[in-house]
Amino acid sequence: MRRVTGKAHCDRGQANLFLLIGLTLSLVAIMLLFVRVGNANELRTEAQAAADAAAFAAAGIARDSVAERISNNELPYSRLYDPGRGRSAAEHYADQNGAVLDSIRASDDSQGNLGNIVRVEVHSARCQEELKGDRSRAWTDIQCDEPDPDSNHTGNAAAIVKVTIPDCQYEFGGIEIAGLSCDGISVESFAHAQQLIDVALVEEEGQYIYNPPGF
Repeated sequence: MRRVTGKAHCDRGQANLFLLIGLTLSLVAIMLLFVRVGNANELRTEAQAAADAAAFAAAGIARDSVAERISNNELPYSRLYDPGRGRSAAEHYADQNGAVLDSIRASDDSQGNLGNIVRVEVHSARCQEELKGDRSRAWTDIQCDEPDPDSNHTGNAAAIVKVTIPDCQYEFGGIEIAGLSCDGISVESFAHAQQLIDVALVEEEGQYIYNPPGF
């Protein structure tokens, strides 16, 4: 009986050891999974921040165009956005925020003549590629393989920013134009005009893609 009891005790000890090893391996696997998920979430967060910044920078071209016109007593109701300058600004701010600009376009709700709504798409400059069977890629590796990272494992994001044009009317001094008032406020300078223009993230693009003659 002592031999049987001793053997049973030994077997239970081995079973407990195997259970402990199994639980340890499971915890390690869960931890590594959380690392991967955390990396993916970080890439998406970075990409969204970069998309927001790029969209605001590009839309700033339209905002400044509106401000320049109304500070010069001109009504701002056509050709507000410069595609070349907008793309350059978006690329710069995407890069500054760790992303690459994929696409950009402007739109509006006035037959495509304003370009006061800008949409950008970016992807993170960092990647989370598939793990390699030979373990040549670590769990925490988020560097992109050149020249073309695996798009399925890259943080992607889009953002749309709208420049809301104030309602502007001429102010007259006698029979001559004395200036402009926008939303009931007299425009004093370019900097003042900028403050009268609302620039904000929105959910949808305009109905018409911006495509005025000359661009």
